[in-house]
Amino acid sequence: MELSPMKAESGDLPPDDGRWWYEVKWDGMRVMAVVADGRLRLRGGRGTDVTVTFPELASIPAAVATDCVLDGEVVAFSDAGVPSFGLLQQRMHVMDAGDAARRARDVPVAYLAFDVLSIDGRPTTSLPYEHRRELLEGLVAPSAVVQVPPAYPTGGADLLEAARVQGLEGVVAKRVDSPYEPGRRSRAWRKVKVRHTQEFVVGGWIGGTGSRARTMGSLVLGCHSAVDGGPPVLRWVGNVGSGFNDPELRRLAGLLGPLAVDSSPFVAATTDERPRTTGGKVLHWVRPELVVQVEFGEWTSSGRLRHPVYVGQRDDKAAADVTCDP
Repeated sequence: MELSPMKAESGDLPPDDGRWWYEVKWDGMRVMAVVADGRLRLRGGRGTDVTVTFPELASIPAAVATDCVLDGEVVAFSDAGVPSFGLLQQRMHVMDAGDAARRARDVPVAYLAFDVLSIDGRPTTSLPYEHRRELLEGLVAPSAVVQVPPAYPTGGADLLEAARVQGLEGVVAKRVDSPYEPGRRSRAWRKVKVRHTQEFVVGGWIGGTGSRARTMGSLVLGCHSAVDGGPPVLRWVGNVGSGFNDPELRRLAGLLGPLAVDSSPFVAATTDERPRTTGGKVLHWVRPELVVQVEFGEWTSSGRLRHPVYVGQRDDKAAADVTCDP
């Protein structure tokens, strides 16, 4: 059963009127877990097979004891018990079985299942969310490796405040009567963030100085937004130059090199909206295919990121799906 994940729209917390349930928004990697004949296949959000990347999740078939397709998040927890996308970066992009096994010993992950798309070959996507949750909770035998995080029929504001206090990403509110809509960004799911973290598309890079002279100084970032009622275009939102270590700089440089192009991929209505830098540094353009996650202080009045910090690359996000969510 090949399905793309359902996506949530950004928005405010809905009213606590009995029509919504609330879940924690986990800062991890979206993964479909497909169990068939006792075997497991893990698919990233863009359909990439990542089974070899997370060998410790091989116990999922034993936890469900039947054929099924689960939707969930692969998460790495810090020593404080908080999801850490930075730690998860050490596990992503690994396609060698031996390397994956070694990394699993140092940075274990868990699979947090929050939906079920089929059971014993029978699709469940048309069922209402509340019914799918009931099936999911009866299907999965929780363990250290696979869990079904709780969902709450009331108390959305309390859960959002708890997420803020604990340093979590936020809350996802889901309509109790909503079906699962594969591949769609639906109003029936609403993500409410408590800290500023977002995916952006890399449209270029700026050369570095000093210890970064051989790699890069910063990434040039954008997201898609409609202009004057037209189709979405890639807008420049700023550059990020902090949050990198040397191995990550070298890895990103290797990814960006083959994407080089001669002209800017950003669309600017005015001169102020064009990417720029200081000190005469050269802007290098790339095809807008690489997606990264960035934390930042706030959006400025001119639509730029204030104090951005690089968190990691997102393999599970398509560049075309990255929209501006100020």
